[in-house]
Amino acid sequence: MTDIQQPTKRRSVASNLGQSFNEFVHSLGEVLVDITALEVNTMVVERITGEKFIAWQAYRDLYPISKQYLERNNFHESLHERYLDLRKNLELEYTLIVSDPNSDFYDPNVLNAAGEDNQILTDPEVELEQIQTLLPDPFHPTNPNEILEAKKVLTNGRFLRSLRKLSELKSALDNRNKALHKKQDEQIGNVDSEAIQRAVKTDIIYAQTVVQLDGDVINRYSQEIFDHPHRDMILDIHRNGVSAGEKQWRGLLQFIIGLVQASLRQGFVQNVLPWNSSTK
Repeated sequence: MTDIQQPTKRRSVASNLGQSFNEFVHSLGEVLVDITALEVNTMVVERITGEKFIAWQAYRDLYPISKQYLERNNFHESLHERYLDLRKNLELEYTLIVSDPNSDFYDPNVLNAAGEDNQILTDPEVELEQIQTLLPDPFHPTNPNEILEAKKVLTNGRFLRSLRKLSELKSALDNRNKALHKKQDEQIGNVDSEAIQRAVKTDIIYAQTVVQLDGDVINRYSQEIFDHPHRDMILDIHRNGVSAGEKQWRGLLQFIIGLVQASLRQGFVQNVLPWNSSTK
């Protein structure tokens, strides 16, 4: 009995390992979309916080953004449109997921409830307040499952990557919002809002380099860099950042290529080894 069961166990273990490995390699397909280009940005900030990305907290920070929310919490008026764009992009990412028939989150009922002509998908100029939100409410759920739905969507790789980027942009806006209010409080008398914005240099991207997979290299420099007292130091830091980023990027690409090659070899072995044969 033991001699008969042993090959069966080997077949089961090999099959499970092969399936898990293939699923892992397949999941890298979505990640490849994000790593086909390297982008390095260099900016000067007032302070660096030790905050870590927590998906649930990031979702709760972005969800309540609206015109009323920004006005009620005294966000600087010059940043309102940029905050609203973040919230609209979050809505768009979720709508794309639930409207994709190939997605695990596909839900035609949710789309029908929002109307067949969903403006966020058809009109890039639509205002946030014109959109009927589809996002699950993490604060005031309308049904017992809404919190579970909100947490479930955070397991979606595409949505999670978008959420991380939007959270980083919001942190930069939050820093600029604080700097604008601080500068405004320091001014005596009525000072033009645009003058205050020009005076605040926080979170300006002074240098940007994009290295594409086909070999194209794109460099962009902010006009402010030419008048910056530490121009040479900032550009030197940027060049070093590009060099270090490129090494890591190439290493990551080589690692993924190695995984794909290993997957192909594993597929060959599974077809050749005796216990993978369909012959009884």
